[in-house]
Amino acid sequence: METKPSPRVPPRNADPTPRTPADIATLSALLLLAVSIVGQITAGADYPTVPPGLVIPLVAAGLLLWRANRWTTGLALGVGLFIGVGAILTQDTGDHLSSGDTVLISATVTELVALTALVIAGSAACLARRGGAGSTTGLARKGARS
Repeated sequence: METKPSPRVPPRNADPTPRTPADIATLSALLLLAVSIVGQITAGADYPTVPPGLVIPLVAAGLLLWRANRWTTGLALGVGLFIGVGAILTQDTGDHLSSGDTVLISATVTELVALTALVIAGSAACLARRGGAGSTTGLARKGARS
């Protein structure tokens, strides 16, 4: 009895989903957020030895760069919301903006712009992964009557 080798089946995640423009914008916003934190530290802002506001966006950017899917884009959006709420609620942001130090003010404004861009781009990336409004995914694709 002669056996034929089975055709090689590629691993499940062998061909990653191509990055959308929203993914690239989300990745850029994550990196800009990390750069703004470095700018604040350079300007003398008080941060812990290992600043979570720097580490968390870099980890999220690494995951998004490694594998752009609905979970990593959702994580990036969550990072933007989490750090954004923290930036709004803490008094440090207001202190930085009223400090008179041009570098610190610029870095803080850059952080706020990056957070805003991250939430917008992350939302767009999540919607693009989901299918977005008006898509043919979901019930219509599974054969349900419209």
